[in-house]
Amino acid sequence: MVNIVIVATANYLWGAAVTVRSALEACSTTLNVYAICVDLSLEDKQSLSNSWQAPNLGTISFIDFDLERVNNFRSTLLVKSKSPYARFFIPEYLADVSRCIYLDTDLIVCSDLLELQTLDLQGKSSACVIDGGIDTPQQQQRLRDKLKLENPQQYFNSGVIVMDLEAWRRHEIQAKALVVAQDNYDLLDQMDQDALNIVLAGDWVVLDPKWNTTKGKADANFSDGIIHFLGKVKPWHADYAANFQDRWFALLDRTAFAGQRPVQLFGIGAAYRKFVRSVPTLEMVKGKLRRLVRSS
Repeated sequence: MVNIVIVATANYLWGAAVTVRSALEACSTTLNVYAICVDLSLEDKQSLSNSWQAPNLGTISFIDFDLERVNNFRSTLLVKSKSPYARFFIPEYLADVSRCIYLDTDLIVCSDLLELQTLDLQGKSSACVIDGGIDTPQQQQRLRDKLKLENPQQYFNSGVIVMDLEAWRRHEIQAKALVVAQDNYDLLDQMDQDALNIVLAGDWVVLDPKWNTTKGKADANFSDGIIHFLGKVKPWHADYAANFQDRWFALLDRTAFAGQRPVQLFGIGAAYRKFVRSVPTLEMVKGKLRRLVRSS
């Protein structure tokens, strides 16, 4: 049996449908789905439930999350929503579950997740893939100076996490991550991912990179592991122009959203969409000004 957890939001509804659908189709055993929901309607939840009907589907649990619980945490232009912080609360919401696999909702799962569910964690609380963007001098300096990581080469991407929830609860990782996220607001350029890397430093197993391979690094025939669509523009956006879109929509067409496609915008409409993505919130502006003042 495999337990997967996602954070499902209205903006990523199609992404949630595809991520879980792909996991079900690749899985050789019963798969239970825990969806932590941010601002989803009953209709949204029903559409997701319909999308995931498969012979090996176990149970589906929809868990409503109140963003007020993370209202004081940082957001960025790349991820304006604070919904990713909801993953901190997985040990609380899955109180009777001993192990799960957390998945972002911009993934295609190509391999059987039973391998991760039964992975030997070697006494660690988690298993993750080393982030592919940490090799630049600037990033290494950030990880050393801002996050105070003793080994800045050991920084993971949080899009796929194998979680020993008993260990998370025993080591109070949820509580520690919440404290780090609030106390280090101005240092966490990668938001919740940075906070988790601080709290889990030395307490995670390095996974094979195949389990969290970015769309740019996966070859066209990629079929062993997980494809991660990093970046602001996702396959369900009309202006997505990278690889694996056909495969992604083939999966969408096996969900309750079959046949649906993004609305194409041109001219002023397209320019406005791009402008909106680049506009920071008032909170981001205040934070940027505060950091500039402190550094001057």
